[in-house]
Amino acid sequence: MRPDQWVTAAVVLLTACGPARLLTRPEGNGGWSPERRQEELAARAATAGVDLGRSGATAEPSATGPPAGPLDLPAALTLAAHGNRRIAEAEKDLDVAEARFRDARGRLLPATTGFGRYTRFTDTLTTKVQLPPSVLKTLGQAPLVTIREEEAAVFNGTVTVPLDLTGEIVHVLRAAQAGYRGERARLWATTLEQQLVVIRGYFDLLEAERLRDVTRQTLASERQQLASAESRFENGRLTKNELLVVQVAVRNAEQQLLQRDLAIDQARWALNQAVGLAVDAPTEVVDVATPPEVPAVDAALRQAYTTNPALAALFEEQQRLEDTATALVRSRFPRVSGGGTVDYTTSGIVQPQRFGSGFVGFTWDLGTDGRREAEIAEARATAERNRIEVERALRELEALVRTTQRAAEERLAALAAAEVAVGQADENLRIRRQQFDAGRATSDDVLIAEAILASERATLASALYQAHTRRAELQRLMGLPLDALTAER
Repeated sequence: MRPDQWVTAAVVLLTACGPARLLTRPEGNGGWSPERRQEELAARAATAGVDLGRSGATAEPSATGPPAGPLDLPAALTLAAHGNRRIAEAEKDLDVAEARFRDARGRLLPATTGFGRYTRFTDTLTTKVQLPPSVLKTLGQAPLVTIREEEAAVFNGTVTVPLDLTGEIVHVLRAAQAGYRGERARLWATTLEQQLVVIRGYFDLLEAERLRDVTRQTLASERQQLASAESRFENGRLTKNELLVVQVAVRNAEQQLLQRDLAIDQARWALNQAVGLAVDAPTEVVDVATPPEVPAVDAALRQAYTTNPALAALFEEQQRLEDTATALVRSRFPRVSGGGTVDYTTSGIVQPQRFGSGFVGFTWDLGTDGRREAEIAEARATAERNRIEVERALRELEALVRTTQRAAEERLAALAAAEVAVGQADENLRIRRQQFDAGRATSDDVLIAEAILASERATLASALYQAHTRRAELQRLMGLPLDALTAER
């Protein structure tokens, strides 16, 4: 083989390596190149507002922009409506369900197809005509008749209209419509869930900030107690063990303050992520001072049974499954259709070159393979399972509504009790310090009094925000918009 032939063969082999890898390797050709992957990652990160830490890569600002000042709850919910990614995903799922409806509707509408083909044969197709001898004598020889030209093009247009005599396609359409309604209910459920995430993050941030204030007060009090204990220890009026107990309490309070700072950052990151702001944005929130109004449990249950979106989605799924099963049963019968065609050929042998026709016909799947009956059995079993799921959802919904409503009331009761108990615990600590200075109380007694006061202050700082969170959870279970709660504050 000559050198140029070797070169040609090598080029052919190298060119074929790409398709060979695509056909023989399970991972294919490896997909995108590393550069393409980095470009896609950078594009998505910029849209998401995530800084990848690369030079020249900047994150796009939020569509609504960060707040100019402290963020209140209505503004946080407004930001989430436009910047929350889970809500955006659910909206796209609704678009998918709408496309499925259009696909099902198209089965009831006329279908138009076109066909064309150009053909060139090696030879013209002819035949001889058998004629009487007298005619042949007149003509001189038997004539050749062309029955197919050497080249020809044919075109066809067909319009087919389904005749849904059995109602199969109608039930397919109804199933698609039920699927759309179910997806719409799931979108509302996702919206309520993400609104709850925003509200929970909002009040978690407020609670963490108030608890940090409580820890600072406790730390200041324990440092004061430590100074008093050190003074008494130097004067021989306090044992080393009692001094060590106070020193350990101060160290624990300092560590708890670090934990409070971390809790604040975590709550702020969760809130920013839910509303669509940059995760590390220094978001500040407006305090809430008024307690929520909690509805009676019977009223909450009646509302939840009517408007809970998860329950509504299950009922729509039940309708979809039943219509799907009915459509499969109707497919046992022939599928009838009618329509018309228009044909044209460039060959001039046959006249006319353009002609039309109309037709009525049917196709009938006799189901001898048993697959359709298996699909019917599966659809019926799935529908029955969904009924059981609805029953379970009803029981779980009742338990959740009762638990959440009672939890909200308990937090409000804890708030009322803590408002009184803080004053009592503060007075108790004052008395214990006087007793400690007089030598009639130990360091443990003072630390216990400080712990009681810190506990009551923590309850007072957190009970209000926890009550608001429980109220928002109850609102979500009832299927009502959570931004309506902001009007109550």
